[in-house]
This record gives sequence, structure tokens and C-alpha cells, in this order.
Amino acid sequence: MGGFPRGRLIAFVAAFSVGADAAGAAPEAPAAHIDALVASGVHPRLRWGRFADVQEPLRALYLAQGSRPLWLDGGRPVKQSAAVLECLRMADDQGLNGSDYDADLLGGWIEKFNDGGAASAEEAAQFEVAMSLALMRYGSNLAVGRVSPRAADFALDVAPKRLDLPALVQRLAHDSRPCEVLAELEPKLPLYRNLKAALPRYRDWAGGYDASALVLPSKLSPGDRHKEVPALRKRLAAMGFLPQESPAKDPEAYAGDLVDAVERFQERHGLVPDGVIGKDTLAALNVPPGARLTQIRLGLERLRWLPEQFDGPFILVNIPSFRLYGYGEDHERPEVSMNVVVGRSSGGHNTPVFHSDMTYVVFRPYWNLPRAITVKEMLPGILRDPSYLARHNLEMVPSFGNGSQVYEPSPESLAMLSAGSLKLRQRPGPKNALGLVKFAFPNNDNIYLHGTPSVNLFQRARRDFSHGCIRVQDPVGLAEFVLKRQDEPWPPERIEAAMNGAQSRTVTLKQPLPVYIYYSTVLAEPDGTVRFFEDIYGLDLVLERLLEKGFPYPS
Repeated sequence: MGGFPRGRLIAFVAAFSVGADAAGAAPEAPAAHIDALVASGVHPRLRWGRFADVQEPLRALYLAQGSRPLWLDGGRPVKQSAAVLECLRMADDQGLNGSDYDADLLGGWIEKFNDGGAASAEEAAQFEVAMSLALMRYGSNLAVGRVSPRAADFALDVAPKRLDLPALVQRLAHDSRPCEVLAELEPKLPLYRNLKAALPRYRDWAGGYDASALVLPSKLSPGDRHKEVPALRKRLAAMGFLPQESPAKDPEAYAGDLVDAVERFQERHGLVPDGVIGKDTLAALNVPPGARLTQIRLGLERLRWLPEQFDGPFILVNIPSFRLYGYGEDHERPEVSMNVVVGRSSGGHNTPVFHSDMTYVVFRPYWNLPRAITVKEMLPGILRDPSYLARHNLEMVPSFGNGSQVYEPSPESLAMLSAGSLKLRQRPGPKNALGLVKFAFPNNDNIYLHGTPSVNLFQRARRDFSHGCIRVQDPVGLAEFVLKRQDEPWPPERIEAAMNGAQSRTVTLKQPLPVYIYYSTVLAEPDGTVRFFEDIYGLDLVLERLLEKGFPYPS
């Protein structure tokens, strides 16, 4: 908060007093009460009264003000107070929690003071600080979210987006369009805009929706009949997958347009779109709009953790949707999109959420096995039968360098492997666990994107099968996207030649390519399509619990 004077100026200005007594004694100004309230770090009237999150910015604001009020003039709220209050009342429209910002309390104060209601200097100070405090929180929450991403298990950094909160409040106190000023703080990403546009629709559904559970057999296939089919038709119509008036010739028959609607529903909820209503599809059908609305709000919160805007191409891998999206210069729609396999939700193999910059691509890579995989999954088979090494194209080396010596199996070398003085790697080739190409971006967890020989896994709806790294369905398409900004052209035929060549080859990227390994159980598209996914790692629940704690949110 540089630029503000360090000395404290206490101004007792009669123009801002609200406590004159009937005998004409000098009115008491709120300045000293403002200072005392800010210094205490606790506001006695607010829903979330402890304000360690904005105490220093508040102190800087009123130091620059000489402790004079911004929102009162002669004991009456300035006109701008009502204008910024209307901005705070829009919090729910942004996917935030309106009650966090005490708009009703502030509105009551404004009405009371405008009606000439008597207020002490202490109460005037409470109103003054509450206004500035609410706007600081609201502005910060719009720009960077409420909860620190690291507190929610996201290794993302919002520090570059931090705001000069005293300057923001000063601007809001004088700008004729304060709500537009606040709107400027929201993320510029189309991903955010698309998801925010879905918010009113789900809020409307949540208000008048019959959320009673559908009761269906364990498996309802096209052509079956059931007494709950009319309720299913009504449910899908309410959710927008069928016209509201879609008569059925046979009300209890599960057939025709109803099956088509179920397939569309399945496709938008990360399920196999086969029209068969089993356990997973029924569970998704029974999720009420209120819960989907919560997912959207959590999704908006997480999108505030991404950069305000991207200067060029980037890759986003969304773990719950098991999809990779490569965005070019146009961030409205991905240039490339494909299925991925991510880390298993059990056994400590979650794919972490983080950002890094891709710097090189390796064709025909070695797979350097982590020690944990060597010990738990490979070593028992090798010790039982040393030919296991040759069958799986494995070799023992003292280090992972390309020129490293390869040790033949022997009692001595196997003992060294067991002790950890030798390492295990898999030779390049079609059967290599990394496939024929690896996309590398430095990170502490040694996570990367790569191909795979296990292409059958991409056909499954739920694809968490790896040890943490991310397998891509179309390595040629991804390589073409990644390498298109190189000085030399990399058409598909050149990429395939490198993948099937005799030697490993590393290509250093001319420009680092940002990669975001991300986690959202909801995404929205420009045409309004909203897709929901299972919370496979339980991170929605983590974020919900953090938000329930209220201000000051975990940092």
C-alpha cells in the first residue's frame, strides 16, 4: 500500500459530526471512533466481524483520509453510498454470498440516517468502516476469489492479481458508475463469462423445482415400461432436455424422444450416453438444481484463481471432465480438445492441481520409473523372475541420463536395484508406458502429459487410472498444437515420423506454453451448454467447507 504518509492525522471536523447535544455543545466527530474501530480488527455489527483480511488496507485508507469519512457528510450518507450499496446487492449474481457483505445492514443505516435518525459518533463510524470494509472484500472476492487456492489444494498463485484496495474504495466513492468499476475486476476469460451466464437459469430452477427423488429399477433400458416414466419425462422437461409440452403416446413406455433426452442428459453429465438408466444416471437425475447451483458457484470461485487474461495459447486439463483443452489466440473455443486419463482417486495417486510452462517435447521417450513404482509394482516380479525385465523392456541403470550404463540382471545388480543404487527405466517404443511422445513442464511432482499404449481406457466415461501423470488420447494432435509456433513446420506426418523413428528426440519449444492442471466439476460453453462432472477427488467438498467458515477466509 505504498504512497500513503506514515504519520497519523486525527481530524475532528464538525462537518462530519453526528452527535451534537440539545444544549448546543460541540458535536463529537467520528474520526477517533474510526481509528479505534480499525485498530481493534473487529466490527461489532457485521456478520463476519473479524476483519484481519482487510485491516491493513483499511488502516491505509483512513490514514490517507486523515480519518475523515468517505460515506458521510454532515451526518447524512453521501449520494454515492446508495449507489455502491446497489453494487453489493448484486453479489449473488456473481456467484458470491450476498449476506457476506451485510447489504441489508448497510441499507438500514442509510435509511435511518437519511430520515434524520439520531446516531452517535460511534455508530456513524461503524457505518463508515462497514461500507469501506464491505467494498474491499467484495472487490477482492470478485478479482481473486474468497479462499486462497492453496488452502483448497490448488497450487495456483493469485498474487499477481492483488488489488490496491484503498485506491479501489477511493475510486468507488467518487466514480459515477461504481458497479462498472467493480465489474472490471471480474475475470475476462470466456470460461468465466459462459459459466456466469448459466447462474440465473439454475437459480430460477432451484426456486420452483420438484426435487423429490425418482424411484426407478436398478436398470431401465429403452423399450422398458415403468410407472415412474411420466415423472422422468417431467423431470427432463423441467431441466430443459425435453420440451415442456411433449406428449407421449404410451405414458409409461421408456422410448422415443425420452431416450434421446436421457442420452443428451448423460452426455452433459460425464456419463456414457447409451440411454440406459442405471445407478449413476439415476443418481445424476436426482441431484437437485440447488446442488448444481452450488457447483456453478464453486466453479466461478476457482476461475477467479486463473490469470485475469492469457496473452496467447495455453493448455487447460480439467481433471473431473477427463478432458484436455488447447486454446490458441482465440480463447472463446479450444483449438484442440481430447480425452485424457488422470491419476487414480485412491492410493494417493491424485493428479495435483497446479500451473507450469511446457518447455520441451520428447519423441520416443524413456520412462524413468519413480522409486515407489519400482519397489511396489516391479521389484517383486523381477526378483521372482529376472526375465521380467526383458519382457517389459525394462533396464537397470545408475542414472537416467541417455548415456547411462545398462546393468545386466545378476544377483549383484538385483541387490543394487533393491537397495536403490540402481534405477529402473523402460526403453522407448510402442509398448512404452509413455507411448511415443512426452510433453514436459517442470514441476515438483514430476507430472507430465504423454501418450499411452492403453488406448482402450479412453472409451470409458470415468478415466482415473494413472499414477498421477496425464495420458492423452490424441498425441499427434496435441504435438501439432504445441509445435505450431516453432520456426520449422511440424505437420502430422513429420510428428508421426519422429514418434516412429529409431532414436529419441527432444524438441525445445521456442516459446514456453502455459499449462494449467485444473479442477472444476462444471464447465459451460459459449452456446449455453453446461456440463457437470463427478467430484472424483472430493475437492468440491473441501472448498465448500472452507467457504462455510466465512471471513476472514483461509489464506
